[in-house]
Amino acid sequence: MKKTVIFSDLDGTLLDAKNYCFDDALPALSLLQERAIPLILCSSKTRMEIEAYRLSMRNEHPFISENGGGIFIPQGYFSTPVKATKINGYQLITLGMPYAEIRSRFVALRKRFGTQVRGFGDMTAQEVAELTGLSCDEATLAKQRDFDEPFVFDGAPDEHFLQAIIDTGLHWTQGRIFHILGKHDKGRAVEILMKLYRQELGAITSVGLGDGFNDLPMLQEVDRPVLIRHEDRSFDPRIVMAGLVKTQSPGPRGWNEAVLQLLSAAETTPQAVLGSIFSAAIAAVDPYQAVLNAAKLEHECLTVADAVYRLDTFSRILVVGAGKATARMALAIEHLLGARISDGLIIVKNGHTAGLAMVEQIEASHPVPNQAGVEGAQRILEMVRGAGEKTLVICLLSGGASALLVAPVAGVTLQDKQEVTALLLKAGATIGELNAVRKHLSAVKGGRLARAACPAQMMTLILSDVIGDRLDVIASGPTAPDGSSFADACSVIEKYGLMEKIPVRVTDYLQRGAAGLEAETVKDGDACLSATRNVIVGGSRQALAAAQEKSRQLGFAAEIVTSELQGEARDAAGFLAHTARMTQDGMNSDERRCLLFGGETTVTVRGTGKGGRNQELALAFALEAEGRQGISLLSAGTDGNDGPTDAAGALVDGRTAERARRLGMEPAAYLAENDSYGFFQRFDALSGTRSHFMTGPTGTNVMDLQIILLEGNDAEHANANRDKKPEGRPTT
Repeated sequence: MKKTVIFSDLDGTLLDAKNYCFDDALPALSLLQERAIPLILCSSKTRMEIEAYRLSMRNEHPFISENGGGIFIPQGYFSTPVKATKINGYQLITLGMPYAEIRSRFVALRKRFGTQVRGFGDMTAQEVAELTGLSCDEATLAKQRDFDEPFVFDGAPDEHFLQAIIDTGLHWTQGRIFHILGKHDKGRAVEILMKLYRQELGAITSVGLGDGFNDLPMLQEVDRPVLIRHEDRSFDPRIVMAGLVKTQSPGPRGWNEAVLQLLSAAETTPQAVLGSIFSAAIAAVDPYQAVLNAAKLEHECLTVADAVYRLDTFSRILVVGAGKATARMALAIEHLLGARISDGLIIVKNGHTAGLAMVEQIEASHPVPNQAGVEGAQRILEMVRGAGEKTLVICLLSGGASALLVAPVAGVTLQDKQEVTALLLKAGATIGELNAVRKHLSAVKGGRLARAACPAQMMTLILSDVIGDRLDVIASGPTAPDGSSFADACSVIEKYGLMEKIPVRVTDYLQRGAAGLEAETVKDGDACLSATRNVIVGGSRQALAAAQEKSRQLGFAAEIVTSELQGEARDAAGFLAHTARMTQDGMNSDERRCLLFGGETTVTVRGTGKGGRNQELALAFALEAEGRQGISLLSAGTDGNDGPTDAAGALVDGRTAERARRLGMEPAAYLAENDSYGFFQRFDALSGTRSHFMTGPTGTNVMDLQIILLEGNDAEHANANRDKKPEGRPTT
């Protein structure tokens, strides 16, 4: 059984935010001692502060000080050599910049900008105590810094000062107060320690608990991230990721309940493993981090890919965009640019917002557009039409933008577009076909947003949700040249036999366009595109690579089969089941493998039920894999929503169909009615299992993931398993 290793923040997490007491966490702390589970304290506190708490907790494990600046490992703790400096009974791995250098740069920046800001180095122990609530003795320990400088503003935070910190090659983070530090963070330190633990213990399950923004890198590194509620009952809105557990109680009470629950849960079930792999994939395509990885700001120069924008040459910076993941993209831009942003507006799917300060958010409907999306798109068009040559427009696009950024052309109504979208979805049209029609009914898609913003400079950051990362397909290409035509749009309508079913206004407009009587979408070479840059910051490949790495860490030989799974969900299920059977038949009894797929399938709706493509695929897979031991599947949307449902997808195995029949349910009947949601809802209610995969909005969107776990069978079971089902048809 894998060993559990726990990383925990202190202030506001394991320690009460007011009195710094951990009494409410004693039951869980005692259980950790009893089970010899390592608890690594990972805090903004100094070495001497943490040592005092380790002593009172009887904790003899390594610890991480000052937001990841130093890793202190008791000498002899690991059996293998550790490359580190010996100091006071520890092996010290230094990641941070020396405090003297941090302090020197802090003072220089304060003098340069005249900012009213004070660091711990400017305060007496009594002043630190009054600021933090520590005792004078504790405050004295807090002032003995090695790797960072805590600081506070006299008034509101100065965005220019914070940006200047980044421009000088340092960075800042924020827990209860601000900290200026080098290039280190808690996540890097946790990553190093986890590698050492794996060398010592083999495969591990890592848990991280924190409450603030400075804990985000740590939470992104672990298998099971836990966000602790604040005393005011709120959570830090900047921390959003798949698989994130949020506590009911604040501080150490919440810490106690979370640890006890995690330790009581099974860690090695296929469902738990599948969920862990999915969470790792989602973390790898977090929109916030993807933007910060792609965009850098140094000395008033914003660099994105090979494009450099001198911000002092622009009089205004606008932020616009749309998509399910765009709120967290905007959060990253706010972090990067701060008060430099003049105005901003994005449109997100209902429930997919983030805690933004500078950029306004409008929630709208998806996948069928509504009036909120229309009003938001009109406001965005008005905003960019007012942009001049000295305006930089930053456009943020992610999956779902086609339905959210909706601006019908003159003569076509929102209801017309809703009807066309619904008919195409029901008919099983691909995303490319759907977008070819939507672009030609839109005043903003097909490059028309770039045309509206001309002559401004436009830089578009894109989180891709389409196969092949085609710029003209993602979000229907509002800032990219369009390769489709009015004739193509008409062909899609004819292909699905909808010419007599769609509104007459739509038919007339498309036919006029095909006859050259309406203006085409923007084509390659158009002058408006000369000032436009499109940069993809993340997509399915990154998610699959992270899932593969996580699978290997969990002891599975992992293979990415394809990142371009498409076609009918039922056909795709047949292909997946066939691939799983063929792979399993060639495995030894002690082997464990993981097969990974990415892409986006479609469903042709013929029944009257409710579901989504992932739930339909999972239900069809359950029938295809029926009777096979050692095969489990998770199919889920990376955005956390599968079709018009609250489920992300579903988990099934070779026993699902048989168990359903024992409960009086016929899976094939539900599938015939396209009622996969109804099937899994009833199946879970009757069986007491959790086949429905519920994540809530993940904050990202890079299509769908299918994860198959395979366990090798002995010869008797392998022979019994063979040839139970016909081969599926590959749909990649």
